[in-house]
This record gives sequence, C-alpha cells and structure tokens, in this order.
Amino acid sequence: MAHSRFLRFKGVRGYVLGVLLTFITLVHYFLGGTQAGVLHGLLGHLYIVPIILGAFWYGIKGGVVVSTSASFLFSPHLFLHWADPFLDIFNFVEIFLFLLIGGVTGVLSQMERSQRMRYEHALIRLDESHRKLKDQTDILFQAEEQLRRSERLSALGELSASIAHEIRNPLGSIRGAAEILKDDYPPDAAKYEFIEILLKETERLNAIVQEVLGFARPRKPEFRPADVNEVVESVLVLTAHAARKAGVSVEKRLDRSIGLRSIDADLVKQAFLNLVLNAVQAMPGGGVLAVASALQQGEIAVKISDTGQGISDEDRKRLFSPFFTTREGGTGLGLAITHRIIESHRGRIEVESTPGKGTTFIVRIPI
Repeated sequence: MAHSRFLRFKGVRGYVLGVLLTFITLVHYFLGGTQAGVLHGLLGHLYIVPIILGAFWYGIKGGVVVSTSASFLFSPHLFLHWADPFLDIFNFVEIFLFLLIGGVTGVLSQMERSQRMRYEHALIRLDESHRKLKDQTDILFQAEEQLRRSERLSALGELSASIAHEIRNPLGSIRGAAEILKDDYPPDAAKYEFIEILLKETERLNAIVQEVLGFARPRKPEFRPADVNEVVESVLVLTAHAARKAGVSVEKRLDRSIGLRSIDADLVKQAFLNLVLNAVQAMPGGGVLAVASALQQGEIAVKISDTGQGISDEDRKRLFSPFFTTREGGTGLGLAITHRIIESHRGRIEVESTPGKGTTFIVRIPI
C-alpha cells in the first residue's frame, strides 16, 4: 500500500513537471513574443524551475529528461533568430545551460539521495544492533537471576532438608506416644479429644515435613510415554470433592490428539494437583475452574483458569519463591515444587492474572 502511494505521488510529480513545461512554453511564445527583448529572455529562463525540480525529485535521470525536454521546447528560437548571430549564440548557450543545470543538479541530487539512504540504512542497522544488544542483555540478566535463584534454592534446600530430618525423628516419637495414650482413654473421656487434636496436628506437621523434604530433595524425572489428558483427568477426580465443597464447577476442554508423550506422569500429576488445588482454594465462595489442553507450536500446553480474586503484580513476582504464600496455613512450597517439576521437563509456567477477576496458569512442556 505504501509502495502504491509512493508511485501515485511520483506520477503526480510527473504531471506537475509536464504542466510547468507547457505553461512556460506558452507564456514564453505568446506573452513574451518571438522578438528579442528583456521580457522574452526572462521568460526563457523560467525553464530552469522545472529542470531543478525534475533533478531534485528524480535524480540525474529526471534532470537529464526535463532539461532535454526544455531544450527541445526552446530550440525553435534557433530558427526564429537565425539572422541575428549574437542571439543565435545566446540561444545555444541557453540550451547548453539547461543541459548543464539539469545534469549537475541531477548528479548532486542523486549523491544527496544516496548519502541519505546510507544514513537511513546505518540507522536501521544501529537500531537492529541496539535491539539485539537489548535482547542479549535481557537474556544475560535472566540467566544471572536464574543462577542466583538456583544458588538460593540449593542453599535453602540443604538447610530445609537438615531441619526437616531433625524434626521428623522427634515428631515420630510424639506420634507414637500419643497413640499409646489414646489406647488408655475411651472415646467419651474428657482428655480423648485433646489426644485426637495432638494426633491430627502431628499428622499435619508430618505432611509439612514431607513437603519440605520433597522440595529439598527432588527426585529426577523418569520419562515414559504417558497421556497428559489422563493425568489431568486423574487430578480432577482427586479434587472433585474439594471443588464440590467449595461450590466450584469444572469445565474441561482436552485435546485428544496429544496422545502419548515422554513425561514423568507422577511428577506432572503432582504439579497439576498443586495448581488445581490452588485454583479451588482461590474460590472459597464458588466459581468456575476451567482446564484445557492443546498442542501449540511443538509444545503441550495445559491451561488452568479460575475466577477467584486474582494475584497482584507484586505477588506475581514472588509466586514461585519457596515459602511465599498468601494463604493462611499454607507452606508456600506447592508452586515452588510445581515450578521445579516443570523445569525438570524443560518446560515453563506462564501466569496471567487480573485482580478481582481470576488467574490463569499455562504449563508448557516441549514435545
């Protein structure tokens, strides 16, 4: 479209030059007359205007074509004043000047245009180099941040593993003692309720310790052919009761053409389970949980969306950091473990969220 507009603009310029040449010729012959005089000479010099314009607009070709045309239109004066040698020489000089001005102006215009094009190309290359440098700088910063994050996670993992191990042994002893005490009291005893609370909280602490150990000492994925859709279906079955209890309806759109792919089904199931549970917990007053799978540009894409309260931009930056949580009673390890599992599959997790409207997690695993 831009090219066609440029061509139309060039065509308009050609018409302008044609009109100018025609107008100057008519004025020169009919207004100035054919007899020698100051007015006649001045009108003949007007041909210089379209010559310069043609050279400026079209370069050396335009200068030569317009100056040649002007010389042709001016040439009858060679015959009208043939009897006057002085005027005859003056007319030859006039035609020579037309050709000289057209050629020189065309060359200068062509040189200026070529120089401008070189500057424009240099500017384009400079912009491209700047863009590449910016992209490479962003990649370098991301790699540096990834390295720092890995170092922090490694140190945190070692610390968490040692603490969890030290907690696990006395926790087992406490649970064993509570079970022994439970046998000494009937269900209707006053202290039986406290023993039940003790066992329940011990079980909760043990689950937290297990989660910490799972984060601190992740197992390597064992890749085998598995169907991602079957993993999603099993996760939805496991979370069906929690969803019904929270008043959450489930919508699923699974692409059955994905088929068997090389993944660690158990680890991927754990990752999806964390995401689905988070989505259900984000809608305590009910809502819609949408789960979809698809093949997109050589990747398995699983989208898990909720209509909950959403995530702020500030919280989104720390979303996958260990022990960061906005939920009361949460450990802050679920999303960190999920992120590590997807990374072990050379994949990534994208987050889209609008506060007050909901959140969407998109898990992408390359095929």
